[in-house]
Amino acid sequence: MEDADGVSAPLVLLVDEDPFTGHVLRPLLRPHGLEVVQARASIAALELLQRVAQRFRLAVVSLEMSGLSGVAVLETVRLFRPGLATICLAASRGAAGAREECVTKPPGAGQLRARIAEALAGAQSSMHACTLAPEVIKKARAAFERSGSLVEAAREVGIGLSDQSALDT
Repeated sequence: MEDADGVSAPLVLLVDEDPFTGHVLRPLLRPHGLEVVQARASIAALELLQRVAQRFRLAVVSLEMSGLSGVAVLETVRLFRPGLATICLAASRGAAGAREECVTKPPGAGQLRARIAEALAGAQSSMHACTLAPEVIKKARAAFERSGSLVEAAREVGIGLSDQSALDT
């Protein structure tokens, strides 16, 4: 994670259980001088983001994660790290939590390359605002203030998302 001068390279946080996604993503990011750090669990990703947040330039988050959902991770990142560009990955357009801006899996190199270039250029479309309900945001912020942990905040986000989807059905 350091270049020849001993300077740490900027990082991309990949949150996906599937190792194949990292194999697709790494060659697309190397020309930009970025290194991919893959977390195969949501909680590990949030802990990593909390420890070295300033090194990350981009978060690529799969919505399909076991345990804490990728949607909860994505919304937590957008709430607590609003300047960090994000790309979401979804199994299909109809996947739970999938948004119009999500890249479908497996990601095609061309589509992913365009999204990465957008994100690294600071394009507005890669800086999506948090879409949580105000009461969920309030609970997540309170959990973070109480614990100092993005994981605890994300758990509140996950509960809020579950409550919201129960109301929608």
